Amino acid sequence: MNKMPVRIYSLSTCVHCAALKKMLQRHDIPFEFTDIDLMAKDERRQFLQEIAPYNPQKTFPIIIINNKAIVGFRREMIERELGIS
Repeated sequence: MNKMPVRIYSLSTCVHCAALKKMLQRHDIPFEFTDIDLMAKDERRQFLQEIAPYNPQKTFPIIIINNKAIVGFRREMIERELGIS
């Protein structure tokens, strides 16, 4: 089982974000998440400015696994990084 820290930045209305969370739950992978659209306006603006160099399109989800960022629900890449299938 994966013991790497997993962090998700998502949108509360994003179907891909929901699918990612469900996949992790199915595999009993603990994770923390933040729904960016539910942040306070100033906090959300600052977050989006910080990620702009790494994710210029500001697409979601963003999953951080052991300090490595994967943008989008790229199932195979995420499973490989987590060591699941």
